[in-house]
Amino acid sequence: MVSESDILNSNIFIVDDEEANVLLLEKGLTLAGFTSIKSTTNSNKALEIYKSFNPQLVLLDLRMPGLDGFQVMEQFKEIEKSYLSVLVLTAENDHETCIRALKAGAKDFLNKPFDLTEISFRIRNLLEVRLLNNRILEQNQILEQKVQERTKELRAYHSQLLHSEKLSAVGKLAASISHEFNNPILGVRNILEQIRNQVSLNEPLEDLADLAISECTRVMGLASKLKQFYRPTSGQISSFDLHEAIEDMIILKKKNFREKNIAVEKEFFPDLPLLNAVEDQIKQVILNLLHNAEEAIGNDTGKISVTTSCQNSNLIIRVQDSGCGIPPGNLDQIFEPFFTTKGSVKGTGLGLSVSYGIIKRHGGDISCQSAPGEGTLFTVTLPKEGAIKEDLVEQVIS
Repeated sequence: MVSESDILNSNIFIVDDEEANVLLLEKGLTLAGFTSIKSTTNSNKALEIYKSFNPQLVLLDLRMPGLDGFQVMEQFKEIEKSYLSVLVLTAENDHETCIRALKAGAKDFLNKPFDLTEISFRIRNLLEVRLLNNRILEQNQILEQKVQERTKELRAYHSQLLHSEKLSAVGKLAASISHEFNNPILGVRNILEQIRNQVSLNEPLEDLADLAISECTRVMGLASKLKQFYRPTSGQISSFDLHEAIEDMIILKKKNFREKNIAVEKEFFPDLPLLNAVEDQIKQVILNLLHNAEEAIGNDTGKISVTTSCQNSNLIIRVQDSGCGIPPGNLDQIFEPFFTTKGSVKGTGLGLSVSYGIIKRHGGDISCQSAPGEGTLFTVTLPKEGAIKEDLVEQVIS
């Protein structure tokens, strides 16, 4: 609802070439309690004052030297985007002039001489309508903004769902590949073992057979790890060797690093305590950081350094690359969902956001230091005892 104070404090603009009429209106409106009144007797200046004063109501004469009231209304209508509130005050009392004024945009019409009590009530009514209209416009803008925000959220959730479905399909494919690889490789390894054990081989051939058996075992292990990594997260905390988890993820990226001439340097803290955490989720964070480092280096020869350390009750992982770096304007946004500079084909903008969520759920922290042309350093801090926050136990997209 519109309050009495809102009405009395509204801006009222008087445009009339007769100074006596202006003075009478100003005095009468002041006595009625209105506090914000501006006037002009020069219709040519009306538009300039209107722009600066932003009135809620205009009291407008029709017959004036220079611009008449109809021309003044046309000027106001060109800049007033919401609601033009005009009360016409004129000595002309013929019906045609009244109709013309209303058609031109006036909201009410009074003949001179006018009664101050009557004009006061008409002004109140017009101001109430104007203020209510403003409230409706404000509410519409708020609703429109909320609709836009909700639409954006729904689109984000839809993209997130598509991404989740894609990863689910990858998981099923990885399980299938693992199964298809393991069976024939196991058969090949068994045959090689029988040959080595039952056939007399000279030393070079025996060494080659041992190497072939070892490589079969390694491929089977890699396929198994691939299957485990893409399996939906259990959400269960367990104790595991952080260094082994890092090595597993480096193995998954090994082919890409080799093709792009990216060297990986490791500096592992000796006798690092076991980490209590959700293993596959921590692996996902490590893989995301390695992937981001690879993307930052691009096709140029580069280096990725992975170091670990232990401070008090925290285990710390640092992943540093020699890539292009991150512009200062993007640093505050890199952990936001769907923020990416790679384009829709190369990236969804979920990797760092998901990683941030995983680390925060574990009671840890992840930070980034970077500058254009100077590479990027991500630092992950995790409490070694593990502490999944109960209010954030929902599973991460995986």
